[in-house]
Parts: sequence; structure tokens; C-alpha cells
Amino acid sequence: MTLFPAGCILIALSLLSSTHGNTIVSRELCGGSLHVENSVVIDIPLLENCDWEIQTDNDHILVFDLVHQDLNFEQSKEFLAIHDGLGKDSPMIKQGNQKHHEVGLTAINKLNRYLYSTSSVAQVRFKNAPTSSLKLRIQKAVDCPFSIGVESQCGRVVDETSCYCATFTKRTQPSQTTFCNSSQMKLLAIETYAEEQAIYAAWGATINFWTSGSDVYNEGTWIWESTGARIYPGYANWATFEPNNNENSEDCIFIVNGWYDYSCASTFDAICEAHPPDSPIVSTTLPSPTLPPTTA
Repeated sequence: MTLFPAGCILIALSLLSSTHGNTIVSRELCGGSLHVENSVVIDIPLLENCDWEIQTDNDHILVFDLVHQDLNFEQSKEFLAIHDGLGKDSPMIKQGNQKHHEVGLTAINKLNRYLYSTSSVAQVRFKNAPTSSLKLRIQKAVDCPFSIGVESQCGRVVDETSCYCATFTKRTQPSQTTFCNSSQMKLLAIETYAEEQAIYAAWGATINFWTSGSDVYNEGTWIWESTGARIYPGYANWATFEPNNNENSEDCIFIVNGWYDYSCASTFDAICEAHPPDSPIVSTTLPSPTLPPTTA
């Protein structure tokens, strides 16, 4: 009869956070398959030669980082290797073969801690047991292009899993909505102060950017058209004396160091955004343990 150590029964803990759940994979597990719905943390095993096959939803990629550790990936290469794909000959993911956008987190040197796959699958190989506790976080992310056409620029502006693209071709607000949708993105909805400030840090606070904010369907009831969510209650950053609905014709929101209502038919630049879809709190399919068996 094949038995597994009692500790393997508790193979994961489900942690709740403000926006999503992490699934923690016990260090007693040595390899298996994981499907990442949102975020997974692997407590790097004390055993050697443990391989994990990692997969997320189609049309998304995987992003890796070491949680609360002083080591970076270069320093930890004796313990682990991350390969782009599941084949035996899949290339190793390194900082040197990552995309480097001109704006966003890379521009301020914060993405050096992250490694990205180029597709929805990857393989993590733990080669040697670490000398101290190490945790590897794996998240689902959207792929972020360098641009979405002529006169545009993209980057991981707010966080490591989402993507923002500025288009500097002036269009009406409805036309910018169509343009973002055609690029598999959505016209901007600003949900927090930090998000708005990150956009200004990337592209400046002096450019008029259309957002998806509108009260065109019900005067005075402002919503983000891209999500259907009402702005109130929630974060808002109207400029002084705004919204003023000048000449009863200002039904859309543009930003320029604050929010302004304006005619939707006016032509401005715009910001498109893409995020991984929301996931349930318990977000990972746990693997079958592959520990060496003991015999009763």
C-alpha cells in the first residue's frame, strides 16, 4: 500500500486579500501541474529535482516573482529555472530576453523583479533545495504590446499584470471606444487615485485623454461605459467647477490633471487598458502530489 506523509493532506492554504485570493502550495509537494486562475505562491520545496508544469487561460501569459526575498532570479538560478513552454527543450526565461517598454514600471526599473512567459504555459524546475525559505509567486497577466498602431505607446503602467496603451491619434470619444475594442482593450476607467497618478507619471498631466466616463444615457448619472460601473459612490477627481455640462452638451469625461466633462464629439487622444479577468477567491486547481511514497 502506498502512503503519503500526513503533511501532504494540507497541501494548500487559501488566503484572502482585498482583490483576489492567493493559493499557497506547500513545500512538501515536489512537482505536478498547476492551472493559475489568478495567483499562486509555491513554497519552494526542500527536495531536489522538482518540476512543475504551469498553465493559465488561453490568450494570457504568466508572470513570476520571488515573494519578500532579498534574492533576485539571477542570484537564485542555482535553485530554480523557469522555462518558456512545456517541452524539454523550452528556452529558459531570463531578464535579458524580456520585453522592455519605454513607459510604465520598466521605465522606473521596477519590473526587474519579474519574469514573463510568452504564452500561457511554462515549466518551473527546482533543481536544488534552497538554504533558506523561498517563495515563488505566479500570476496570470495580459500580454502587453509595444504599441497598438500608429502614434501609440504601451507599458505596464500600474501593475505587473495589466497593460495600458496611449493612442495619440485624436478621435471622438465613441471612436476611441471602438479603437480600444478593436485592439482587445477597453477605453480607460479610472478606479483609484494611484491608477490616475500612474498614468500621469507615464504620459504627463498636460495631455487631454478621453476616458470611458459618460452620462450620455442619464444626465447626471456618471458611469464608466467600459465596465458599466457607476462612478458614484467611488473615486472621482473632478477639476474645480466640474462637471458643469456647459451648453447642456458635455456628456463625456477627459482627463488632464483632473476630470472634465466635454462634448463627446470633440477629438482627443485616449488611454486603452487591459486587465486579467476577475477570478474567484480560491483560484487554483491543486495538483496531485508526487512525493516519493513510503511503504506501510
